[in-house]
Amino acid sequence: MARVGEEFPLECPGCGGDIRLIAFITDPGPIRKILTHLGEPLEPPPVSPARGPPTDWGDLVQVHNECDVTQTSPDELPVIDIRSL
Repeated sequence: MARVGEEFPLECPGCGGDIRLIAFITDPGPIRKILTHLGEPLEPPPVSPARGPPTDWGDLVQVHNECDVTQTSPDELPVIDIRSL
């Protein structure tokens, strides 16, 4: 099992011994009882919306003058013989 944080999740925090998984609880009823007993919320936290783009685009985007941009057709490109490389 992968490390969680800086501790091994299947190691006893008290004695350092191995912890064995005995069962997985999947029924909603017992899960609600356990969470209520522990004082944990029964509903998951709300999903936060995705953040927007960075506000300072100046460092990320290079500004070009539209006059400098030209599009060349494939027929005008030089032919390179890759066998000579």
